Amino acid sequence: MFVIANFVYAIAVILNIVVYFAIFVLVIDALLSFIVPYGFPMRRIFDDMAEPMLRPLRRIIPPYGMFDFSTFVAILILIFIQAFFVNTLFDLSVVLKR
Repeated sequence: MFVIANFVYAIAVILNIVVYFAIFVLVIDALLSFIVPYGFPMRRIFDDMAEPMLRPLRRIIPPYGMFDFSTFVAILILIFIQAFFVNTLFDLSVVLKR
C-alpha cells in the first residue's frame, strides 16, 4: 500500500508546484501589464502563459472599467485548488501509509 501512498504524495507535490508556478505567472503578468508595454518579448512570454488561464474567466467576468478582475479570480481559484485538492492528496497519502 505504501507504493500507492507514495504515488499519491508525488502527484500532490507536483500539483502543488504547478499551482504555485501558475500563481507566480499570473502575478508577474499583472505587474508587467502596469510597467512594460505589450511589444516587449518578456511581457509577451508571460502573457502567452497567463492567457489560457484567464481567457475562460474573461468570458464570464467582463472588465469593470479599466479593471480586469479575472487575474484576481484566477488566483483565488488556484488557492482553492491548493488548499482543498492538494492538501486532500497529502492527507490521503498519509492515510494510505498506515
